[in-house]
Amino acid sequence: MEESKILLETVDLKKYFENKKFLSPKTVLKAVDGVDLKVHQHETVGLVGESGCGKSTLGRAILKLHEPSSGKIIFKGSEIQDYKFNQMREIRRQMQMIFQDPFASLNPRYNVLQAVKAPLDVAGIGTSQERTEKALEMLSYVGLNESFAEKYPHEMSGGQRQRVVIARAMILEPDFVVCDEPVSALDVSVRAQVLNLMKKVQSEKQVSYLFISHDLSVVRYLCDTVMVMYLGKIVESGPKEDIFERSAHPYTRALLSAIPIPDVAERPKRIVLEGDVPSPLNPPSGCHFRTRCPFATEECAKIEPKLDVLEGKHKVACHFAGKI
Repeated sequence: MEESKILLETVDLKKYFENKKFLSPKTVLKAVDGVDLKVHQHETVGLVGESGCGKSTLGRAILKLHEPSSGKIIFKGSEIQDYKFNQMREIRRQMQMIFQDPFASLNPRYNVLQAVKAPLDVAGIGTSQERTEKALEMLSYVGLNESFAEKYPHEMSGGQRQRVVIARAMILEPDFVVCDEPVSALDVSVRAQVLNLMKKVQSEKQVSYLFISHDLSVVRYLCDTVMVMYLGKIVESGPKEDIFERSAHPYTRALLSAIPIPDVAERPKRIVLEGDVPSPLNPPSGCHFRTRCPFATEECAKIEPKLDVLEGKHKVACHFAGKI
């Protein structure tokens, strides 16, 4: 992919949640702990990691659905981390989100036409008739004919609901969309249809995606760049070819070894991580992954590795990157 202009960037972005209990010490959950991220125009950046590592929180913090604790969010050259409600209202016409559960993200009292038309209503774009026509046009674009316009979410399948959510996200023609595991709840055949639809939308609408997923096969198909997250931090990032063919972090290798491969002869040896994911309320000192890493040493407990360049655009946060 040719180098293009940076559309969105985060610098040392953090999101901490304070847990205040009566007569108990205050604790801090570091959900996102200093993330640097860049999304170029027309690019799809994949964000992967185990459940609870902070992927969804990062996506929501970028859109300021969660207020960041610190750091910068730069969108189209403007720092938006301190924008107030009215300022964000304009920005959100250019930044949208596709949620993981389409049923939960659709208002059960709205039919499909009302749901897709709602962003236009809020933005005050065009007349009522023009908004209706545009909503019907968008439904047709995502593969739903006019017969779906009067249906309600409970009358549709999971794949159909996800198409409605995509139509709603794209109707304002945004430049950037956070996709929070948009196909994880779908059957394999329906998943392929939705992924192909997302590729079509990106190609024709020139939109950029931050694609959050735990399914590495999907990430390999859809994404240009991949970032691997563990306990609120990015531990490896780079072009998908580097991540899938030349991964250097033990955590990334363990994730890749878990990808199902039909041919038993070509299936790599499964790397099973011992122990549980540490609590983000009390992460390990030094390298957060050291308690589950087979290569950990005393140095890993004392010094936190930085996300440094290994080669080209390939970055790794590991003291032994390129040596194991």
